[in-house]
Amino acid sequence: MKLIKYIIITLLVLTSCKKEKVDTSVMDSSFNNGLLVLNEGLFQHNNSTLSWINLANNEVHNDVFLEKNNRPLGDTGNDMLVYGGKIYIVVTGSSTIEVIDKKTLKSIKQIQFNYNNQPQEPRKMAIYSGKVFVSSFDGYVTAIDTVSLNISKRIKVGRNPEGICVANQSLYVANSGGLDFQNVDTTVFEIDLNTMSVVDTFIVGNNPGSMIADEFNNIYVVKRGDYTSDPSEIVRINTSDKSVTNLGIAASSISKRGNQLYISYFNHSSGSSAVSTYDCASQSLINPNLINNQDITTLYGVIPFKSDELICLDAMSFTNTGYLRFFNYSGNLNNSIKVGLNPNSIVHYE
Repeated sequence: MKLIKYIIITLLVLTSCKKEKVDTSVMDSSFNNGLLVLNEGLFQHNNSTLSWINLANNEVHNDVFLEKNNRPLGDTGNDMLVYGGKIYIVVTGSSTIEVIDKKTLKSIKQIQFNYNNQPQEPRKMAIYSGKVFVSSFDGYVTAIDTVSLNISKRIKVGRNPEGICVANQSLYVANSGGLDFQNVDTTVFEIDLNTMSVVDTFIVGNNPGSMIADEFNNIYVVKRGDYTSDPSEIVRINTSDKSVTNLGIAASSISKRGNQLYISYFNHSSGSSAVSTYDCASQSLINPNLINNQDITTLYGVIPFKSDELICLDAMSFTNTGYLRFFNYSGNLNNSIKVGLNPNSIVHYE
């Protein structure tokens, strides 16, 4: 009887070990040559996720944050960036900044954004000189020290700030006023990063959102208007002469590689999508329709990837599982990879 009992226990242990090895294969793998994708999920559904794509074989592992940390990421993952060996993730609905180790995807710290017990609803991030600056719907920009991971400064800005970028030792913040949609904001504030104070204000149009800086002292802002009669367009701020110019280019979000802007536009009325390219050096539109609309259902952003490839984020009507659409620079679709719900940010591991 003891021999039979010993054999049964041994078999159970071996079976258990074998099963555990299969189930945790992605947890034991090293993260390299791949893409980490932040999937926003749906507001108030607590279903933000991270997807890992192995570029060697295009194998996808969804919800790797849950696998690594035994808890969900939270509600409405809105932005993600990498700095040093850490990845910072804005989780707006949960009012947290999740800081994870780039190599292991394990949480280092979950920073609570609840000032005076009120949720701040963080939105977007930018990095400068060892600090992560976070815009929050409560009307502040918060500085996080990237060594201690403690909040070091809160700076009062405008109503419901969103887009944020750094240029020439200044931080530019787009005040959307988006929580009061009948009375939106129209301003971009300039914060001197030496004094941590607001030093200038630019009027750019209704409901400013995404922002990006070029190498020629320009800031590009997507003023989103009301999505109908007031169109969503790119406005340029020249930080040298302080001029503001509406470029008249339809846009929902912008990204950049070198001196070239990649502009995504989703028309909420018609449901059509478009990607255009703009040269920052010559200040001219290169291609107003780089990518064919029929290959994308709901364009949620465009990200320069390899030297000959772009990734379009397809939100699939915002309620279905999203896709990454890989296009070459001739506008031809090379590949589609299914990820999570509403993909909005990517970190490339090389």
